[in-house]
Amino acid sequence: MRILVSLCALALVGSGVAWAQVELVDPDAPQPEETTAPGKAKKKKAPPRVIAPDAEADDPSAAPPEEELAGDEPDDTADLPRPKITPRPDAGVKDVKKLAPGTRDLFAEPPKPVVEKRPVPAITSAPVSDADFATAWQVWKKAADSKDVKAEQAARKGLLELRSRSGAEDVELHAIGLLRAATLAEAAGDSGAAVEMAVSASELAPHLPAAWVGLARAYFQADPSEVGRTLEAFSKALSRTAEDPRYLRPLVADLSTVVLLALVGVAIAVVAVLFLRRARYFFHDFHFLFPRAAARWQTSALAVLLLAVPIVFRLGVVPTLLALFAASTLYLSVKERVVAVVLVGLLGAVPLLGALVVQQTAFAETPAEDMYRIERGGPGVGPLVERYEELSQADKVSFPEHAVLGRYYVRRGQLDLAATHLRLALSLKPDDVPCKVNLAAALFFGGDLENPRAILESTQSSGSAVALFDLGRVYKRRIAVYGDNVAAEVDKANSALAAARDLDGTLPPLGSEELTAPTTGNEYLRTLPLPRGELLALARSPEAAARVRSQLSQILLGDVPEWAAPYYPLAVALLLLAVGLLGPALEAAKACARCGRPVSRREDPEVSPGSVNCTQCVNVFVKKNAVAPSMKVRKQLEVARYESRVGKVAYGLGAVWSGMGHVFSGMTIRGTVYGFFFALAVLAVVMRQGVLRAPYEPLPTLVWLFPVGLGLAILYLATLRGLRKRQG
Repeated sequence: MRILVSLCALALVGSGVAWAQVELVDPDAPQPEETTAPGKAKKKKAPPRVIAPDAEADDPSAAPPEEELAGDEPDDTADLPRPKITPRPDAGVKDVKKLAPGTRDLFAEPPKPVVEKRPVPAITSAPVSDADFATAWQVWKKAADSKDVKAEQAARKGLLELRSRSGAEDVELHAIGLLRAATLAEAAGDSGAAVEMAVSASELAPHLPAAWVGLARAYFQADPSEVGRTLEAFSKALSRTAEDPRYLRPLVADLSTVVLLALVGVAIAVVAVLFLRRARYFFHDFHFLFPRAAARWQTSALAVLLLAVPIVFRLGVVPTLLALFAASTLYLSVKERVVAVVLVGLLGAVPLLGALVVQQTAFAETPAEDMYRIERGGPGVGPLVERYEELSQADKVSFPEHAVLGRYYVRRGQLDLAATHLRLALSLKPDDVPCKVNLAAALFFGGDLENPRAILESTQSSGSAVALFDLGRVYKRRIAVYGDNVAAEVDKANSALAAARDLDGTLPPLGSEELTAPTTGNEYLRTLPLPRGELLALARSPEAAARVRSQLSQILLGDVPEWAAPYYPLAVALLLLAVGLLGPALEAAKACARCGRPVSRREDPEVSPGSVNCTQCVNVFVKKNAVAPSMKVRKQLEVARYESRVGKVAYGLGAVWSGMGHVFSGMTIRGTVYGFFFALAVLAVVMRQGVLRAPYEPLPTLVWLFPVGLGLAILYLATLRGLRKRQG
């Protein structure tokens, strides 16, 4: 009997131990009440111990409190070290699938341990505000006023470091200030300080043409014999002018305006000279349209009034030229008519060309200029950013504004705003590479090393050097932080950086010091600006182009329907060209080849139809002994006076407007070409200030005024000499 009781007691003890093991492994299982032997106190059980995957075994904070483990019986092993035991998950289990649902997860594979990060220098992205630039400028100004050379140099260096940390491409305001200070230093005789300040100005605003113009001036004033460095600085000014739309577009607008005005001027001049050359014959034939009782002065006055109708009623330039062309077309040669048709037809296209110039060159006071200034990232754009931020809150901006604001905030260290705007931009254009690159930079500066890698890897096929460069540096950073855990990314980093350097040799290599010394985000990664095409699309102003087209059309073409305005000058000119071919059939007067008198059968029926000489010249120079010798001498003097008069008029026209003497003398095409280039050079000199102004300081006027003036002088003298030689 005692043996049977002992076996039952042993079975009860074994079942209690089994329940205790299930409760420690599965805290979610129901907890049954424990039965204790009579006469013994109930012992408190410790709750299941949950240890984080990266917690240390000897962490005292991870152990349960001592009072929860204490019982009535003392624990003699409390002071002994307890070894850390890691039981096998599948110990004693042959088929995990047959376990109860509450205990099945306990035997799953444990999660992989979190990779410990190495202690590497942080990449800071501290916000930089306009106030920081203002403070740095005041420090420099105070040092410059105190004549402390070392302090002044240190302050200039601080400005350059602040530009680098802010990510600003150009600090234009402070660069212009340094150029003005350099001018004062040069005036005070300190050429060395002037050159140093000008050099710092070019470093503060390397994309600003005015900075390089100022540096070239400082070099020349300091030592005119050093032509090489002066020309180098000036060549950079020219290249920056071609890259900066604030300078390039006004330059293109000025040149286009000069070309269009020269075209209008040479058209007026050539048609007027052609009419002047043949007006005598027009008035001669016009007289025969009236009764014989009418005097010539009366018919001539009526002809002048008829030709003045477009001017009196302000019908426009083209109707006036068409009236002159219509009056002279019967008496012009085919070559002269063709030149007149081309010039008048081109005037019909001038309003369209003017509107096109406005569309392609407008930039100032447009959203494009605002975005371009924000893209530069320098101080002074805070009010613009605030205005467009308000428009963004009201949902009144589109993709370009979001992209530009996002990049601005990235470089200024306002990462949350940057990510917000860039995500909005990508929602409008999901495949935009610059926005992806800039968003990756914003996340990277915030400490994220996973998402930037994935974003930049999605841009590898775009062929962007900056995207590959940033991807390589993100790989390098991950290698520095995670070590051997990302060893496979070493080759990827080297490959990306090598490809980026092949595409753009100006990208800096990644030196080993950048992994061992603190650096700023704007120095570590690059960001991409808004593509130039999308930026310039913001500068289009259809309203301004329509106004310019309307004004030019009213001045040149008159009050005609808009759809017909560009085409009617050419159509009417072609019609007059066809009328001119009917001159022989209409028996229009011709110029006598010797004395210039009209040859007309209406006035002299004895003239043969194909004769090129008047009746007097035929009797004097063709027929023998038809007139007395005195009459022959008198006619020869008349011919000489006519030739002298024509020569003087031609030379006078050539002296007033190069090429017009050639047109009057019958060399129409050559004279038209000369006249166009002459008008081009004169207008370039007269309009040297331009129609649009560039910010700060444009290219020096003398730079382009000297070659234009030299070319004008050569053209003027060469045309006069050629005309004189032709007459001789």
